Amino acid sequence: MAMESLLSASLIEGVPIPIVMIAADERVAAANAPARALLGVGIVGRHYLLAMRQPSLLDAIEGTLRHGQPGVARHIVTGPAQETTYRVTVSPVVGEGRAGVICAFEDITEAEQIGQMRRDFVANVSHELRTPLTALLGFIETLRGAARDDPAARDRFLGIMEREAGRM
Repeated sequence: MAMESLLSASLIEGVPIPIVMIAADERVAAANAPARALLGVGIVGRHYLLAMRQPSLLDAIEGTLRHGQPGVARHIVTGPAQETTYRVTVSPVVGEGRAGVICAFEDITEAEQIGQMRRDFVANVSHELRTPLTALLGFIETLRGAARDDPAARDRFLGIMEREAGRM
């Protein structure tokens, strides 16, 4: 193995996130331990189409190989307990007369879960506010109309409106 290949391999192996290098011949030239754990031990030497099968990732790799343009894709791994979502940054690499692509897999599962929790929270708060607000609007409409001159109904509706406002 040439000195620059040893250096490249040791640099990739030292990165704590999954890293895959794809050569211009479209074969996986190197993969660090986290990448081998994620994509399989026998990934090195295989064609990238056989090693990574998610269409958006394959499209990003192909675009980078063909046009030298960086790309980003999602890679989802379904496990026994949950899905793990990766943001894969695909970048062109050039050096020593060779070209290829490097794919860095960043685990964004926690950020995705936090985003979903935020969306669920906003939906729940919106629903919880909408119900008492609808009731309040109905009572206001009634107080302006049919119950305008009915002190007993007005007092009863104002009590309900106070409870609904307190609940919010």
